[in-house]
Amino acid sequence: MFRLIHSADWQLGARFAQFGAAAPRLRAVRLETLRRTVELARTREADALLIAGDLFEDNQVDDALVAATVAVLAAEPAVRVYVLPGNHDPFTGPDCVWQRAAWLKAPPHVHVFRAAGTVELAPGVHLLASPLHQKQSTTDPSLKLAELAAALPAGTIRIGMTHGSPAIEARHKPDDFPIALHAATRAGLDYLALGHWHNWLADTDGGKMVMPGTPEPDNFGNDASGRVALVEFDGPGRPARVQPLPVATLAWRSFDFDFLAADAARATLGAALAELAPAAARTVVRVTLAGTASPAAAAEVRAWLEAKLADFAVHQLRDETRVALSAVELADLQARHPILAQVLADVDRLEAFANGTVAGAAEPGAGAAPLTLAEAQALLAPAKVELAALTPPVLAQLRRTLFRTLQEVAK
Repeated sequence: MFRLIHSADWQLGARFAQFGAAAPRLRAVRLETLRRTVELARTREADALLIAGDLFEDNQVDDALVAATVAVLAAEPAVRVYVLPGNHDPFTGPDCVWQRAAWLKAPPHVHVFRAAGTVELAPGVHLLASPLHQKQSTTDPSLKLAELAAALPAGTIRIGMTHGSPAIEARHKPDDFPIALHAATRAGLDYLALGHWHNWLADTDGGKMVMPGTPEPDNFGNDASGRVALVEFDGPGRPARVQPLPVATLAWRSFDFDFLAADAARATLGAALAELAPAAARTVVRVTLAGTASPAAAAEVRAWLEAKLADFAVHQLRDETRVALSAVELADLQARHPILAQVLADVDRLEAFANGTVAGAAEPGAGAAPLTLAEAQALLAPAKVELAALTPPVLAQLRRTLFRTLQEVAK
């Protein structure tokens, strides 16, 4: 029996800019998970560890990360590692990450496919690899595997490795390295190790084509990530046995808080966060605030959430609320801060114009005549903003910025 572990899309060095000061923690975790996966390959007695593209976020990652990565992959001499350049880190020549000193000094059991080629992993077992040399292409990179396979003797186990998008209707772009859905069969492969998409996909070409997804989640929508594939072969032409192995260090969870039913949302979210509390140090949490709320109500909920989320590894509050004032609050604003009140009224009138509606009686801009196109353009001209740019998220952010200014003024 021949056994391997197939992984892809580590994207070490990912920026995670949306998490601000917490981004370094997320970057460090990915290297921790890679270290644990190499150890897993040893304990599972895998004959090879495959990395099917995008080991790095890009070719501009720093030398310290490259050196640390090579050290992790080289730490277990019994684990042979085969790395494929992907679309994030293509082999583009002398200036790419694969030509850094750390890679050029890597030990023999750590191999990078800088060009398409074949390696004999064991007697009667061949690995065929087709690396990427650019970030985009309309060419199927698995076609090269068919050429390589034609030169191999019959009766051998053939394992392919490349990187790109399975050509599933409406799920891939024409220039995103489209891979035929029968690519493994076409090339006469027993297994095709893919990388590129970040969720597990293992039901293509009769199960011969497998996408393990990113081993460490990197987005709240990637619910089928956090795994590598353990693949076992009993002989040529026999179906490979594929088992997903969880390896992720962090779990990512996303919740909503709707002010339309604030009391119920507080109770439900409070219970969910309490249930996650024992694993808080290993959980990334995002809470999205939605609905309409007064500045005071929004500030109170944010303070409550910040306290609840403080112990989680990383947390993020995404505010999509529409802040509104009561009639009394509006009258007070107009009396104390007439310029800010006028700005708020202008924002409401712009939104009404953009949406083809008129501000209602409860809105700060109520009573104002609807804007004409010329008036809307005149309001935006000093800031050099196009009317088409006033999407609902932009207008909501304008309101939140305005109310934060009001809160600062009130201090």
